[in-house]
Amino acid sequence: MLSRFREKRAELSTIGSNNKVGVGRGLLAGGMKPTLRHWDQAARVRGWLPRGRLKGMSMENLYQEIFSRNIGLFTESEQDKLRQSSIAIAGMGGIGGLLAERLIRLGVGQLKISDPEDFEPSNLNRQLCSSMANLGRNKAEVLYAHIKDINPQAQIHYSKTGIKTENDANLLVSDCDLVIDEMSLGLLSESILLQRAARERGIYYIFASALGFGALVAIFDPKGLTLEEYNQLPPNANLNSAELKVPLDRLCPVMPSYARDIPSNIQQEIISGQRPAPVTSIGAGLASILAANEAMNIILKKRDIVKAPQYTYIDLLDRQFTVGTVSQAEELGAIMNRLGK
Repeated sequence: MLSRFREKRAELSTIGSNNKVGVGRGLLAGGMKPTLRHWDQAARVRGWLPRGRLKGMSMENLYQEIFSRNIGLFTESEQDKLRQSSIAIAGMGGIGGLLAERLIRLGVGQLKISDPEDFEPSNLNRQLCSSMANLGRNKAEVLYAHIKDINPQAQIHYSKTGIKTENDANLLVSDCDLVIDEMSLGLLSESILLQRAARERGIYYIFASALGFGALVAIFDPKGLTLEEYNQLPPNANLNSAELKVPLDRLCPVMPSYARDIPSNIQQEIISGQRPAPVTSIGAGLASILAANEAMNIILKKRDIVKAPQYTYIDLLDRQFTVGTVSQAEELGAIMNRLGK
């Protein structure tokens, strides 16, 4: 059954290469711009819509229909501003993949996504598009196909390179209005390269992380705090040093109450970097929504932006919502302990 599914998937992914439908990798590689006819044909091939469902509808009207339920919460001009915006996301894991989908469903018109990793079994508990059929496939490539099907007009570019050098970071942020860092927490050097590139371009840098049943998001103004300053690192720190580590109170400025229930041996392994922190689909989903909301707010300026050293933290199990600063982290932790939380 699995082999038959993969054969069918391979058949559909090559439709664009012979110009019959123009969907997926073939369309991108061929440099063709999708027309409504291509997507109507794709819909019929995949069984999405009855024959002719899109016939006679312009691409402009298709966009308006897709995002009609946004109107009322967004004005027409705000929706158009989202359509004209360009956002980069580094990392298509538990948060990044869900975030890319949220942004596309908001109507963001240009998206650049990057991830060098392939799906593996440990991803199945939380990552969008992770499935038995997709194990071993590149995350960015799979997510590209998924979100391109949602809004065929969106300009989406994916890369399997990831952020390894300063040039990689500059390429990802080029022509973008903001960048969101969803790389693994252990990739601190890569994150610093990415924030430096964002500062040089004059755009906001966001990172969001999932913490158990909660999530944290921090936003960096291009003229404000650097990631090194936020993490209490020297400004000229050697990014290749094995000693480059983030203080625990920066990674987790508010400790969830249930963290004390984690066995002590597992806690030590997490702190020492021997094992990743436990995370659920609840935390990952919440972090993606937090990041998407903040990205939307930066583009549309609907509310004041909460900037680093401030952060926003939400935990659903603890029923906690906090806007704090990293300098207050130890004090907040002490207060929580005194309250027995």
